[in-house]
Amino acid sequence: MRPQLPEFILTIEATYELWRTAANLVSFMEELARRYPTGDVYIVWDNLNIHYDGRDERWTRFNERHGGRFHFVYTPLHASWVNQIEIWFSILQRRVLRHGSFSTVAEPTRRIMSFIAQWNRYECHPFRWTFRGQFQQDESRLAA
Repeated sequence: MRPQLPEFILTIEATYELWRTAANLVSFMEELARRYPTGDVYIVWDNLNIHYDGRDERWTRFNERHGGRFHFVYTPLHASWVNQIEIWFSILQRRVLRHGSFSTVAEPTRRIMSFIAQWNRYECHPFRWTFRGQFQQDESRLAA
């Protein structure tokens, strides 16, 4: 199965949490739903366990609350290079983190969030995706 992907990414959205938990991610996604109240929203995720439904069916229920307009697309296992966000993470690393000297724990968060705002305002653009193979999705692991 080859998922339908949007033609481009409009913005990069981020938040910083000390711990990656399903509850934190659901909270972040609820904020995205408020920020983008209409239209289809495509979420490209890797295979982190909290990105899947789980016993509580968190993403099925989330999508029901928001009219089924969220589309979850998973990158293949062991293929982070396929995920377009990895290109952007490389840019972030080179421009903000590589030679960064941070005097407090809060400073890298502030710089990263500032870079995201600057990127979304002035530099956001589609990344050219040249992958031409076929993905094999595990249908049993798809959310909503």
